[in-house]
Amino acid sequence: MKFPRVFYADRSSANSGAKAALERHAARVLRRVAHDLRLAASSHEIVTDSRRGSSAVRVSLRTETVFVDVIEPRCGSGVALSFRTRRGRTDLTGGGENHVSLKQLETKGGYQAMLEGLRLAGGIDLKCGGRG
Repeated sequence: MKFPRVFYADRSSANSGAKAALERHAARVLRRVAHDLRLAASSHEIVTDSRRGSSAVRVSLRTETVFVDVIEPRCGSGVALSFRTRRGRTDLTGGGENHVSLKQLETKGGYQAMLEGLRLAGGIDLKCGGRG
């Protein structure tokens, strides 16, 4: 997977336009992950966490059993991708975050390994995109 340059940029002095661009690109990347996991449209949602007054970015792909987040670390240097499990739609916190290096995801094998890990952690059936 190839990531946009904005994922690697130093955003310590970014404005609202740069934040919106990052959110748009993050949502696009997560739509690709959902597509590659073969998730049905009704089985997932992509949510942008825009807290007022916060310049931090968090865009999440949510399924019944797993979160995949594109987050901006507090230091403002690039973004990180992480995933965590959850117990149903009412669990908004989930388990511990498992960070995945963007450098790893840029390789075909690394991206496929992450998808397989998500399928395993989330109990996602490869054939139908639902719970297995």
